[in-house]
Amino acid sequence: MQQQTDEAGFYNDTSEFLAELSGGSLHMGYWESPSDRSTMAEASQRLTDLMTEKTKAGPADRVLDIGCGTGAPAIRLARTTGAQVVGITDSPVQARLAVRSAQDAGIGDRVTFRREDAMDLPFPARSFDVVWLLESLMAMPDRLGALRQAARVLAPGGRLALTDFLDRTPASATGRKAPGEHQGSTLMTKLIPLADYDALLEQAGLVPVETTDITDHTVERTLTCMRQKLTEDREDLVRRFGAPVVDQFDAIVARLRAAGLGYGLVVATRPLR
Repeated sequence: MQQQTDEAGFYNDTSEFLAELSGGSLHMGYWESPSDRSTMAEASQRLTDLMTEKTKAGPADRVLDIGCGTGAPAIRLARTTGAQVVGITDSPVQARLAVRSAQDAGIGDRVTFRREDAMDLPFPARSFDVVWLLESLMAMPDRLGALRQAARVLAPGGRLALTDFLDRTPASATGRKAPGEHQGSTLMTKLIPLADYDALLEQAGLVPVETTDITDHTVERTLTCMRQKLTEDREDLVRRFGAPVVDQFDAIVARLRAAGLGYGLVVATRPLR
């Protein structure tokens, strides 16, 4: 059994609250335009759907969701595509919540969840047609190591899709500022610019297909929705989750808003040979 990381401990304590704050899924929302009036829940489902489209998953495919959170994206992907999905997390609380959600959704025969280490995947090589990391790579200690693990279990011709927070700090005359210097949470690994992703994917043994900056569709609106909920529903949230958790996320959202983080969507394939 793997040891519990700091990240796992954080998500053990806060996953249910974070799901409440982010519309049911532990990731950003996606709004089509400034005039899009979607709720946080609708926008987060739209990001899941966008990722699903990028994977091109179908009923015959086997999908690995690395960093599955409380299971909502994996369940939605399975319903949308008919694929078999395995979700992994190193948080026992998240794994338990995800299993319960799949059972409640009546989809436990097609979606399973396990507590596993993304840096040491227990699956055979080439055993998945699709791998995705929906806003989970930034919580891992080594992006390249995690991507190499993902590439190892991906079948030739299979697709990988991920979203990640980005370092958007401009390069200066004296060189680029250290990635992650202004990151909003100590639970994030050092951030990198989107431009570095092609080389990173190639080092992992993958072929880049798409790297897209979707910051304008995601970050500010998500943090605004979270801040609004923290303010308007504070009394109810404190009653249900406790003042320390609410205050912690109030501070995290404030730091993230001040950090000027970017957000990218990345797609790659594993070569046929």
